[in-house]
Amino acid sequence: MRKSTIYSFLLTVLLLALPLGSMAQQANDIKKPTRTRVQEKDKKTDDKKKTEDKKKAENKDNKKDSKNTSKKDEKPATQQVTNKPAAQQTPSKPAEPAKPVEKPAQTQPANDTTAKPAEPPKPKPRNKVNTDVTQFDGIDISKHQGTINWEELKRNPSIKYVYIKATEGSDYVDPKYRENIRNARRHGFKVGSYHFLTNKSSAKAQFQNFVRNVNRDEQDLLPIIDVEVCRQWSSQQLRDSIKVFADLLEEYYGCKPMIYTSEKFFSKHLGRAFADYPLFIAKYSNSQPNIGYKWILWQFTDCGYFKAVKGNFGEVDLSRFNKGCTMRDILYNPTKAKPKSSVRDAVDHKEKPSQINMKEEKTKPAPADSKKQQEEAKKKAEREKKAKDRNKKIAEDEAKKKAEAEKKEREKAERLKKEKARQQAREDAAKKEADAKAKRKAEAQKARQQKAQSSSNKPKKTASFSQNNNSKLSQSQRNDSIRNAQQQGRKTNKSSADND
Repeated sequence: MRKSTIYSFLLTVLLLALPLGSMAQQANDIKKPTRTRVQEKDKKTDDKKKTEDKKKAENKDNKKDSKNTSKKDEKPATQQVTNKPAAQQTPSKPAEPAKPVEKPAQTQPANDTTAKPAEPPKPKPRNKVNTDVTQFDGIDISKHQGTINWEELKRNPSIKYVYIKATEGSDYVDPKYRENIRNARRHGFKVGSYHFLTNKSSAKAQFQNFVRNVNRDEQDLLPIIDVEVCRQWSSQQLRDSIKVFADLLEEYYGCKPMIYTSEKFFSKHLGRAFADYPLFIAKYSNSQPNIGYKWILWQFTDCGYFKAVKGNFGEVDLSRFNKGCTMRDILYNPTKAKPKSSVRDAVDHKEKPSQINMKEEKTKPAPADSKKQQEEAKKKAEREKKAKDRNKKIAEDEAKKKAEAEKKEREKAERLKKEKARQQAREDAAKKEADAKAKRKAEAQKARQQKAQSSSNKPKKTASFSQNNNSKLSQSQRNDSIRNAQQQGRKTNKSSADND
């Protein structure tokens, strides 16, 4: 009882002393300057972090050592190395010498915890060909040559032609093609385009990609089919695909295309099937290609160096003509050639199934729609149907209104036409009546004039003569003359009555 009481008393005193000590330490810390307290805190944090990093590194090295020692033996290394003498150990296999325990690697400071990545191996230097002294006739380029100084390239008199990569597969277009062909033509080079044939799509799809992006009227040289791969195809499938592509190009250009491939590839896969085509053979050697058939161009290196080329370390493929071959063997003249199809006809060209013996593109079946998607599709179809009916009704109403308006316009035009005709008839009748009235008036006036003229032309009567001389006769004489005149008139009247 007494011991337990003493122990409890000491424990109580110790518990009470700890807070007092921490409080005193806190008071002392508060008295220190702020900068000093912050520095001490940072130092403690750094020491703690270094300790943790060191422990992690030691644990990591210990794990590596344990793995290395447990590769051959199933028991851990601690059981293999014991303090017992060698005579007491009875291993089933001959005892192996214990591997010395490696010391843990020294860890890097906390500020440099990440190791520097290993530098990639530098490419081996290539023997560049000096194009100023090497005999060659032309080059071929693609996006890998990057930006080209065409003004400087033009100064090299050996370049007679430039072949430019246009397309690859069914959807790839070289991003530098349009820029390269435009600048090459602008600087007076003879240019041609080539297509890189792949086995990822049909020959027809690749032909359509080529003719969509290559303008036939911009070509000075024969088109080229670049054949370098035969993966997932047999030799026969490859030949069939090239034949389909070549036939489509011949129909579109009106001439056979050129086939580009290496010497070994031609001998292994193509051979006699394409011996009658213009051939462009690649062989990076000092000796000419030997394929057993006539070839036109030989690509003898891919290390031709030009200062004007900024990409691919200034390296370009160089080629030269075979003996007896010249530019006329590769020139293409659109005016002299007789193409059988336009761009649209070429794209819509239908292949015969017997001509194709190749792997077609596999189309994955579309996944089935969920119930929610089906309901949404059904609602969407109903909305589209209602909208279609509404638009149809609106169109019918507009057509009806338009027809009524046109009918009213026709009726109005007819009324105006009739009214105009009646007005014209009234005007014609009034004009006719006025003309007739003027004519009658003129006739009456003319008749009066004629009557007046006739009366003025008649001889004067005796009465008028007697009247003129009345002043000279006496009254009796005038009476006698009057009487005689009356008598003569009666006689005349009587005789006329008797005659009646």
